[in-house]
Amino acid sequence: MTGTAERAAEPAENDADDSATQQPPVDDPRAPWWVLAGVTAAVAAGVVARFIPRGELWLDEALSANIAELGPSGAMDALRRDGHPPLYYWLLDLWSSLVGDSAWALRSLSAIVGVVTLPMMWLAGRRLVLRQDPTGTLRARQTATAALVITALLPFTVRYSSETRMYALVVLLVVVGYLLVDAHLRRPRWWTLLGLAVTGSALLWSHYWALWLLGAVGIGALVIARRAHRDGERSLRTAAFGIAGALVVAGLTFLPWIPTLLYQGANTGTPWGDPVRPATFAVLGMIYLAGGAVAEPQLAAYLFAGLLVLGVVGTTNRRGRVELGWRIAPNAQPEALLVVLTMALAWVAAFASRSAFAARYLAVLVPLIILVAALGLSAIRVDRWRRIVAVVLLAGFAVGIVAEIDRGRTQSGAIADAVVAAAAESDTPPLLVVCPDQNGPSIERALRARGAASAVKIVTYPALGDPRFVDWVDYAARNAAADPAAIAGRALDLAAGRTILYAYTGNYRTLEGQCEALLQALATARGAPAVLVPPEERNEDEPAIELLRFAPA
Repeated sequence: MTGTAERAAEPAENDADDSATQQPPVDDPRAPWWVLAGVTAAVAAGVVARFIPRGELWLDEALSANIAELGPSGAMDALRRDGHPPLYYWLLDLWSSLVGDSAWALRSLSAIVGVVTLPMMWLAGRRLVLRQDPTGTLRARQTATAALVITALLPFTVRYSSETRMYALVVLLVVVGYLLVDAHLRRPRWWTLLGLAVTGSALLWSHYWALWLLGAVGIGALVIARRAHRDGERSLRTAAFGIAGALVVAGLTFLPWIPTLLYQGANTGTPWGDPVRPATFAVLGMIYLAGGAVAEPQLAAYLFAGLLVLGVVGTTNRRGRVELGWRIAPNAQPEALLVVLTMALAWVAAFASRSAFAARYLAVLVPLIILVAALGLSAIRVDRWRRIVAVVLLAGFAVGIVAEIDRGRTQSGAIADAVVAAAAESDTPPLLVVCPDQNGPSIERALRARGAASAVKIVTYPALGDPRFVDWVDYAARNAAADPAAIAGRALDLAAGRTILYAYTGNYRTLEGQCEALLQALATARGAPAVLVPPEERNEDEPAIELLRFAPA
């Protein structure tokens, strides 16, 4: 293991033979036809995977759709009780007015955004190399191709390009911002600053983790400006200050939403999880980028981590030996530092506010992480080994994609089918009691998709209110104060003379034992229930749900 600085003292003939930093690439600039065919097939598979139907909308998706259909002003009011900024919901409302509100139609917005991201990532990979080595066209093409293919098949990007959530939009906005920053540092222009301000504003209005990314970029811009001032590079200093100013403008556009952000931070939080240690950020993030709780993608994650190391401080010489050193170029050290600084800011904020971490929040960092890995892959200078590593990595990702497509996100479809069948057998519409309220949006949405929303009356525990939404304000405290016996009495009054259908999940966080207590109270009044749908443990996004039927009194 040796670095560039250490190798400077070695004999010149050794440099001529071994140093990958001094020798031109050993790769044939003309890739074989089968390599081009493989790249094309991989990208096509990634595009298709984004549009494959995934069944019913799960909780988060159903909430997105239900909030969006309230319209711009209604969505802003509903989001005070939810915990997100509104831009994606506005776009989803517009999209659904054009294409409809089926699960596939709603998800197609993210799929199209995900497809648009692919050429942007190719361009970003190319710029990453040419920024440091304007003559390195071969390395630039290899890095660009690697960025394109990894983005196409990374399980994280595939999943969130097939989900009715804002994360695919966040990924696209980040890579657009990356390209604008690069363009402005190379050749400052007013329109790149305007574009950066607009992109930064859109990021802030899409997801709160954009605060930490833009903060890290702003810090980086000030560091560049300071170094440029020290080195007498006036143009670079002006460009860096321009970037910082554009981010300030983006922040100013976000000021009208700050009161809502503060209200959400004080009253909603993340009652579904606990704060995590910094190492957990990195470990969970790496696992879920590669495909989650599936063995093959998890193994691929180790290889992916190795490529990240190569992208930051590594290369190989013409004999295939790995060399590490801080001065190796080109490298993705600025991108890696942005990732680390953003995660540090995010962890400090999460720890201070006692907020939980979800791997999907890493959408603000995914383009940067992919670029680091893509440069690491192109750092393998021997064609044969680079292609072997790429095939192994993408094979692991492919298993993760297949598992993601196959797994159940929610049982709401099976629940809805059973509810429709039970309603057809009843003289009066049954009362469907859903416990807890977090199961309500997906079940209601599935019933609506079947045209059966009016076939039953739906209420959710503990408020026995609107099943389309979850009120996250003081969620844990309100649940702790709920009285299952009293709520069961109210439900029985609503169900006088009707069949009661009970869809519940036991031991839900902040409601431990309450859905079971409600079940016991209903059974005491109505007798033992019949099981219509057993819990399905395969679900990962929503916990298993069981559907029971109580005969009329």
